Amino acid sequence: MSKKENSLDINQDFITFSQVKEEGVPYSVIRKKLDSGELEKAGRGIYRKPDVYVDESYTLQYRYPKGVYSLETALWLHGLSLTVPFEPTMSFPYGTNTKLIKEAGIKPIILRSNYEEGIVEVRTPGGQIVRVYEIERTLTESLRGVYKMDVQIIAPAFKMYASKGKINFSKLLKYAKMFKVEKKVQSYLEVLLVEGLHM
Repeated sequence: MSKKENSLDINQDFITFSQVKEEGVPYSVIRKKLDSGELEKAGRGIYRKPDVYVDESYTLQYRYPKGVYSLETALWLHGLSLTVPFEPTMSFPYGTNTKLIKEAGIKPIILRSNYEEGIVEVRTPGGQIVRVYEIERTLTESLRGVYKMDVQIIAPAFKMYASKGKINFSKLLKYAKMFKVEKKVQSYLEVLLVEGLHM
């Protein structure tokens, strides 16, 4: 067995076609492992060991690497929503062609500005790492009228955020100004503070 094949074997859980190319492993090696059942195809360009689960949110981001999970999907990934998004929402930079993205079942948000602001990494329920907007950005951006997000998702998300006991007021207000939702954010915070006093 060559060193290149061996380096592929020790890769944990799953590998991507990008990694295969970077390591200079011939595709025939992958083909052999697929035929023998050592690897299974988890999506386009993603191969996993038979006992490993690869989260769909990871496979979608691998296919569309410029996408950043946002709004309802980001709330869910941050553990601030119990509603599993039927149609994942991802934000993309201005100029992105959304035809294939929509065909993949993604709801795309095209941003003319602030696309790179507040990107963090979180683990999916399957254990893979994906890019998502940080909690404070997600909460405030969700209040923008243009997105028409359900208050039944937003209000509990703010409550769950407050219940963690780490309210970052400066970040919330920074994003509130960015998205021009200062009054909405202040009213949510006032309600949370009043509720906190009566707990």
